[in-house]
Amino acid sequence: MKIKEAVEIICGTSINSPAIGSFSGFATKLEDVKRGFLFFAKNPNEINAAIKAGAFGIVFDSFVQMEDGEIAWIKVASIEDSIIRLTRYKLLSENIQVFYVNAYQYAIAQNIITSDDTALFDDNPSKLLELLEKKHPTKIIIKNQTLLDFVLEYTPCVILEKLPFDISNPSSLFEPKFYYKLNLYQTPLPEVFLPDLGAVIEMCVNANIEFNLNNFEVISSLLPLSLNQEAKILPFGQSPHVAIPTNDKEIFLRYALIFHKHAKWGKVLFLVPKILQEQNLDLYDLYEARIGKKLESIQYNVANELPHLLRSHAYNFGLIFGIGLEGLQFILNQQKPIPDPTLF
Repeated sequence: MKIKEAVEIICGTSINSPAIGSFSGFATKLEDVKRGFLFFAKNPNEINAAIKAGAFGIVFDSFVQMEDGEIAWIKVASIEDSIIRLTRYKLLSENIQVFYVNAYQYAIAQNIITSDDTALFDDNPSKLLELLEKKHPTKIIIKNQTLLDFVLEYTPCVILEKLPFDISNPSSLFEPKFYYKLNLYQTPLPEVFLPDLGAVIEMCVNANIEFNLNNFEVISSLLPLSLNQEAKILPFGQSPHVAIPTNDKEIFLRYALIFHKHAKWGKVLFLVPKILQEQNLDLYDLYEARIGKKLESIQYNVANELPHLLRSHAYNFGLIFGIGLEGLQFILNQQKPIPDPTLF
């Protein structure tokens, strides 16, 4: 890239007349600097080392001492803003496709996507330039909503009305079988997330992203917790009692519908916060609309009440709204041991 073009893109000011005319690449970390690169000096103390490593230009936003008048020195108002401007330019000029997925779809995509030209990114926006320089992807998949304004143009991963595969019947609630293109697959993915799997498959097909369903591995963050009668966590599958915590209203309702349709043999314990956040006030109405009956739940005031509620009620499926998996794991692991009764 020509120096003048780079200066314009990052909204900088060239403060000297360098002997070089262009840059061969860009680096935001000292260890990534190569001969001919433009270095974004977040730490001014790294400038001398960057020059020794072959940097042809330095971008800075605070006072620095020019050590080499042969290379380009570019002053900007903000290093971070200049990195974002350059990254946005590269996304557009190189026609890099960006796909926005939810957290469940992101975890699924990590499992099955095999394309070398497709990168998954879940980091600070300013680090996206580093990804573009190192991997040169033609497609990027993101789940961070704050990146949407940053990338400007993106394609959302949409839940389909009809799944692109046929679920085998009978099928496990937590390890379903399905047919896709005449092949039978069994995935360690709860049935409630099959719509998200279907959305990822459709996205990959439409965007020519290679994937392999045989690569599917357990995604522990999407599995329920197996518990014993004392609400102690066991390896998954080793107990008839599972707890399913979620802060996602849609996932709560999906699970409720699946249990209503396919697990009438089991007892479902619904645990819901007594005080719901404003965006979740319609939970009971939505449940009644989907299931056809009122939601009979046990309400809790604080999450610390959950271990006692799980110990004192009979259930096969404990569907808990208002807390995530890590939060429930922490609370259950903090329980004090229940002493065994003695004769004296």
